[in-house]
Amino acid sequence: MALVSYALTSLVNIKEVLGITTSDDDELLTNIINRVTDIIESYCNGRRFASTVHTQEEYNGTGTKLINARHFPITAVTAYQENNGTPGTADWDDLQSDYVKYIDTGQGPGQFFYAYGFERGVRNYRFSYTAGYTTIPNDLEEACIQLATWIYNNRKSKGMKSETLGDRSYTREDRTGNIIEDLGIDLILEKYRIPSI
Repeated sequence: MALVSYALTSLVNIKEVLGITTSDDDELLTNIINRVTDIIESYCNGRRFASTVHTQEEYNGTGTKLINARHFPITAVTAYQENNGTPGTADWDDLQSDYVKYIDTGQGPGQFFYAYGFERGVRNYRFSYTAGYTTIPNDLEEACIQLATWIYNNRKSKGMKSETLGDRSYTREDRTGNIIEDLGIDLILEKYRIPSI
């Protein structure tokens, strides 16, 4: 399996942290990175972090002049469109580019702005744009590495409460069930989450 294009870290970086110099576990580690990337994106309400082209992404009209973007920061917008048909039978027309733009405050999700207002409706607007980071921020990559290394190091002892090795034994502490919170990764990810409305 190959590393997904939107992975939050690289095989080289995670092997460095784990002190692995062979390629024996490369496929396993690649799988873990891919899964952890998806877990973190899901935790952040589906936000894609790596720079990605989003084509014809549909949004519900809000009845205001603003619609929050699902992915950000936005680096380019290629189309703003409105559905003049129905959700089942779409008739997409371009919005007047002079009256629509993207606003990025740097404080949370960016917004599409339309001077005439986005008419309230279901999937009646769509945007094509590029969003995300060309270089993943260090703290976000660290969150991925922490979770991936925990999964790698604990993959064989999952669910084990106690273990005896020779004349030594130990008991694991109880986990709350949310490993992101247990490892403190939620403190890193909180600023990357899309606020739920």
